[in-house]
Amino acid sequence: MSSVVVGVKDPAAPAVLHAAADLAAALAAPLVVVHVEERNWLVDANVAAVAGAGAGAYVLAAAEVTDRCHLDCEVTLAGHPVGWSFELRVGDPATELAAASAHHDARLVVVGRRRRRRHGPHLGKTTTLDRLVDRTGVPVVVVPPP
Repeated sequence: MSSVVVGVKDPAAPAVLHAAADLAAALAAPLVVVHVEERNWLVDANVAAVAGAGAGAYVLAAAEVTDRCHLDCEVTLAGHPVGWSFELRVGDPATELAAASAHHDARLVVVGRRRRRRHGPHLGKTTTLDRLVDRTGVPVVVVPPP
């Protein structure tokens, strides 16, 4: 059965989840909530160099973030009449969301967008949204910031 995949980075802004749940309900499709933890090779190298409790603390902190994200999703989606599941992925958000959309036979992917920055070092760089559109074969619905 096809699904609707929603990428969540900051569940404190529930507009993306509400929009995705509404679309999933309208399409009579299950909702797959995907939280992607970005990996940083420098952080990974430092964690690997730390023995014992340091690495354990890093893993525990990541688990707490995941638990908090799942709980925020539960609270936000409590009133929606749509079945949903939560999935944690690690890596590049665009790559992981595209992979999740293929794995779950998604009809569409829903993501949020931060306010645009028009200056600074990010000017001219490819965004996660650009990479996602290039890597997935389904429509991408963008929910603007509130």
